[in-house]
Amino acid sequence: MKFIFYFIFFYVLGIILAVTRKYDIFTISLIFGMSGLFLYFGKIILFIYLLIYFCVAEGLSLILKNKGENRSYINLLGNCLVGTVLVVFGQVYAAASTICGAFSDTMSSEIGRLSKVKPKLITTFKEVEKGTNGGITILGLFGALCVSVITFVFFYYIFKTDLKISIIISLFGIIGTLVDSVIGATLENKGYTDNSQTNFLTTTIIGIISVIVFSLI
Repeated sequence: MKFIFYFIFFYVLGIILAVTRKYDIFTISLIFGMSGLFLYFGKIILFIYLLIYFCVAEGLSLILKNKGENRSYINLLGNCLVGTVLVVFGQVYAAASTICGAFSDTMSSEIGRLSKVKPKLITTFKEVEKGTNGGITILGLFGALCVSVITFVFFYYIFKTDLKISIIISLFGIIGTLVDSVIGATLENKGYTDNSQTNFLTTTIIGIISVIVFSLI
């Protein structure tokens, strides 16, 4: 029965992504492959969390940009590849931390665009133009904080995860946003990385730190 449900779910999701968001078949297949690994190795809790992240990210793109833009498989790999590898190797909480970091960064970037105040570069705190890599705003940081709160509620109150673990996963949301901003300001602005590579470096750093942290508690 579960197999039939998941088959129908992914089938319908694939149609929606292809029709409304113009995703190509390779990207859709990659989404399904990663989702399947999260579902199998991370169980339903991590799969649902990943699904929430994806839906919110796509929703924000549609609502705030309103240009029919979609994330390519390169964006997908930058944000979710590290988490996928971690969950396959049994590091479920570390995988959740990387997704939380990517989720918060996405929310921070999208919500930060609405700020009427110019962002400040995280490394110098000097005002920069909107869209500058490494630029942060109070509104953007508030968006990241909201993701951390949502993540804590999701893991602790809904799925009854240990309090300490839930707090740590949630904190990696804010940490991920700040790390991404630093990399953007120091490497991406100089042309050493692009957006997807910055995301990959951010999730890699979060993954390494979170594996160490969870091994110590």
